[in-house]
Amino acid sequence: MFRGHKLITLLISLIGAVVLWLYVVTTIKPQTDFPVSSIPISISDSMLTERGLIITAQSPEILRLDLRTSRANVAKLNAETIRVVADASSVREPGEKNLPFVVTFPDTVRSGDVDILRKSVDTVTITVDRLQRATFPIELNWTGSMKEGFTPEVSESIIDPAEVVVDGPEKEVSRIAKVVVDYDVTDKVETETVSAPIRFLDEDGEELEFSELTSFSVTQTNLTLPILRIKEITLTLGFIEGDGVRNENAAFEITPKTIHVKGAASLIDSLSDTLELGQVKLADIPENYYENEYNVNNLLNPGVTNMGEETVKAVVRLSGVSTFMIDVSDIRLINKPDPINFDTIVTTPTVKLRLRGSTEQIQEIKKNKNNGLYVEVDLAAYSNQTGAFPVQGRVVKDSFDETYPSVSVSENVEVGVKIIQLVEIEEE
Repeated sequence: MFRGHKLITLLISLIGAVVLWLYVVTTIKPQTDFPVSSIPISISDSMLTERGLIITAQSPEILRLDLRTSRANVAKLNAETIRVVADASSVREPGEKNLPFVVTFPDTVRSGDVDILRKSVDTVTITVDRLQRATFPIELNWTGSMKEGFTPEVSESIIDPAEVVVDGPEKEVSRIAKVVVDYDVTDKVETETVSAPIRFLDEDGEELEFSELTSFSVTQTNLTLPILRIKEITLTLGFIEGDGVRNENAAFEITPKTIHVKGAASLIDSLSDTLELGQVKLADIPENYYENEYNVNNLLNPGVTNMGEETVKAVVRLSGVSTFMIDVSDIRLINKPDPINFDTIVTTPTVKLRLRGSTEQIQEIKKNKNNGLYVEVDLAAYSNQTGAFPVQGRVVKDSFDETYPSVSVSENVEVGVKIIQLVEIEEE
């Protein structure tokens, strides 16, 4: 009985205390002071973009307010319900600007019910820069060492897309000197297409970093870098024998002696190790020296590229070859006019023949006057003519070619012949 009475007394006391507290809060002391921290400060900057400007820094970004209001409003006031806005519409040039801000409370709290006792700052400082747009070509930056016999064909590389558009603060965009895509060619032996990130470099070649204020049209690109086969080819000349000059009498020198070519592996691997610049007619070399230039590029197959100079120089020198003019007085006339009625006289008793060929054999000819050469003149076309005529004679060599196989003789000579009529032929 006593214990139950005690519980009732405690309950009545508790209720009385609560009622007293409510009275004090709502009647005697209706307001309270309290802080609100980490309130974000936003900037109204819609006009800046139209003016080509952008905010690059803000200080501070959050605000602390010391407020006084009724305890009923305390729960309604916090960093999420209180708005702090600074108006940047008056800013027209880059630089640092101090802006006042406006504090707005939620609609559920009457503005006159809240007093701002203290602000952590009275203004917000912003840094404004010009907004810049720039377009940069994307360049290939290849690194590494190719395997022997292969080379990257940088001039034929394909980058897609080939450029990047950058939008952002001038102080960030203006630092860009070059945009590159990296490709390591180490141990590459065939062409491939890869997707790779692009990098932005300053004038010192250092990679740049950007704030979230800068945007890019692309951050990766597709790269195709042709990998070509290289081959060294020896240059040579071909000879056509003639006029007593044999292949063994000719020696050539080509500068440069070799060239390096490049192309697809299938094309290069099918090439010969030598490339003939041309065929030189040895008979056309008047002296013992010949020089000519050749355009190497014109001799290569489509798809094969010469990596060196376009033209090369070739020199041919002859050795063991001599030229000698020999007098031949053995001139034989055939098919002469009727000797009864005509007298035929050779007015060129001696003709000169040009010998060319082996120096050793020509020396023998000089010593041997009986060389077996004579000139045959056919007068069949002059049977009924009189007068002096230059007639083509044919050099007859008989056994000369067998005796001197490495010496050539001029084939035709001109012989003067005079035909005189002895008896006047009577007409019937």
